[in-house]
Amino acid sequence: MCFRLAFVLLLLSELQYSSTADVSHGHRGRVRKANRRHRATTDGVLRFEPEPYSKKFELGSSGKIHCKVAGGVTPTVQWFLNEKDPLPDGITSANGTLMVTEAKKIQAGNYSCHASDGDQIITARISLDVVVSPRVLEPTPGQQVHVTLGQTVSLNCLAVGDPPPTTHWDRNLSILHQQNGADIDESANSSMSRLVILSNGTLVIQNATEVDSDRYGCTAGSAAGLARNELELIVHPVGELPPAESTGVAGKAVLVSITVAGAYMILVLVLMLYCRRRRLQRRQRGEKLELEMAEGREKLVEEGEKKINGAAQNGRLLCDRESGADNSEVSGTSKTSKKSSQYDHLSVPKTLLTDIITLGRGEFGDVMLAKIDLAQIKKLRNKEDESESVMQPVLVKALTTKDNVQLSEFRRQLDLFSRVRDEHISRLLGLCTADEPHYMLLEHTDWGDLKTFLIATRTQEENEEYIARVGPGHGLPPTPTSIEPLAPAHKMALAAHLAAAASRLAHKRLTHRDIAARNCLITSSLTLKLSLPALTRGPHSHEYYKMHDTVIPLRWLPVEAVLEDEYSIKSDVYMYGATIWEIYTKAELPFAKLNDNSVLERLKSGSLDWNVPGSMPDKLQELLKRCWSKSPTDRPQFPEIFEEVNNMIKDLADNSSQHSAEREK
Repeated sequence: MCFRLAFVLLLLSELQYSSTADVSHGHRGRVRKANRRHRATTDGVLRFEPEPYSKKFELGSSGKIHCKVAGGVTPTVQWFLNEKDPLPDGITSANGTLMVTEAKKIQAGNYSCHASDGDQIITARISLDVVVSPRVLEPTPGQQVHVTLGQTVSLNCLAVGDPPPTTHWDRNLSILHQQNGADIDESANSSMSRLVILSNGTLVIQNATEVDSDRYGCTAGSAAGLARNELELIVHPVGELPPAESTGVAGKAVLVSITVAGAYMILVLVLMLYCRRRRLQRRQRGEKLELEMAEGREKLVEEGEKKINGAAQNGRLLCDRESGADNSEVSGTSKTSKKSSQYDHLSVPKTLLTDIITLGRGEFGDVMLAKIDLAQIKKLRNKEDESESVMQPVLVKALTTKDNVQLSEFRRQLDLFSRVRDEHISRLLGLCTADEPHYMLLEHTDWGDLKTFLIATRTQEENEEYIARVGPGHGLPPTPTSIEPLAPAHKMALAAHLAAAASRLAHKRLTHRDIAARNCLITSSLTLKLSLPALTRGPHSHEYYKMHDTVIPLRWLPVEAVLEDEYSIKSDVYMYGATIWEIYTKAELPFAKLNDNSVLERLKSGSLDWNVPGSMPDKLQELLKRCWSKSPTDRPQFPEIFEEVNNMIKDLADNSSQHSAEREK
């Protein structure tokens, strides 16, 4: 009996333990499943938000570069010089932020941000450049120069900076060039001109008259920024020159320079005659003075040509068009087959590129700024060329994608810049195709993009007012120095330059698809050139919007391009109007008070309307309103736009001449 009772109790205890273990095990399983569900809903793929981009630091300044990471499980973020080298002195890293305490030249270079959560590792690469903003040494602010009628005066335009800045002179805010009476010292008429701009930036005025009395400004610019000083030239009748003491230090310097001006001019003229004779001899030998590519010589993408799968799969731009090779043979294209390629006449070795700086990332790869020697390119085309070295800024667009759509866009842009030659469109200088990634080389300018230039023309008060009005989210940091704002004639000239460029593209039945201030360049002579950096990741990334796996410039596009992917010459007209609006608002963000989703919703409902700034002429306002018509058929053609803008420039010049005549009376 006792034995039976003990057996029953033992059996009951085992059942109870088994039940408890099952309950405990079930609870732990539910907890693990819940944890997995929680991790799946909160972590996701490790990614940068946003991806860090390259920066320029003023020498001696401090700053930060943020590397923010989303997703993953408690990821760690570290910065390195190059790929794995320790950070140099003066640069530290904490919580994903790269901090520069005092920028020095030795700190410039390539840096990488590594993020890891144990399972995933991602890397972002940027370049850090240390620059010195341009500074005008001569003329000094508020300087006055006094001369007597008939004398020769030399006005120096001396500036320093890193990279070295280029300079130009303006008279009462009007650029001095050959169109308004000034010649450069290498022009054919410079020896006979009364106003000559020397190669060192000095403005020489011979036989000064009372008409020459005015304000003269010296503007210096480079990729590091812009600076401007101006002086006042006063021409006195003979015998009425004020005492030397009243002219100040600058006046004394001018008086001293006048005493040696005759000898100096003789030396300059002798050198000019010598250089002109050398150029004449070179031309007689058949030397080409410019790098020219025959317009329409050969289409880069032939109509009806079949897409070669091997090129897409291997990310290659070139392929053997003559052999019947399959995909595996295409990936191993030989040098012999490349010589027969339609891109062969554009080939440039990567070794010619120097001073490479990464600006950000574009639609199909990194976008960089570099320099290239045009003389070396000429030698590739003409083996007997003996041109002197000419370093040219160049925009480098890398092809690192293997996506068919983006490869097609790369070829479209090659076609765009190779078929059209115009002084207001960036030239296609070459292609680097010897190895991957392939590079597209586009002409760049000494003063960089138009958007940065327009921001530099803002005063400190205007910049602070803009950021206060729209918030710091889209506001750019204030520039260290502001330059003189564009005069009405300059703004109209830029509008005409852009209309001329777009008209040339339209004549070839080509579309740009991203006309905006960020994709236009400006030269030191205030000439606009249409280009296409398209920095979808970088300083201008907030100006792009991702829609259906495609990044688009939402705020610049008409409704048919956004919703129906319908790009045409008329959609370029709409974007032209948006860019002119940027010029007159000093590069404000269109619809800055609205977020991207609100802009998209208003586009869909047809309630997105542009407000034109009051500083814009009435005729130009009416023209832009037509450019922004919701129906493409109601928008004007580019030749019509170009003609209307030129008529506005003539009216502006006539009004200016009339006002000058009234003042003289």
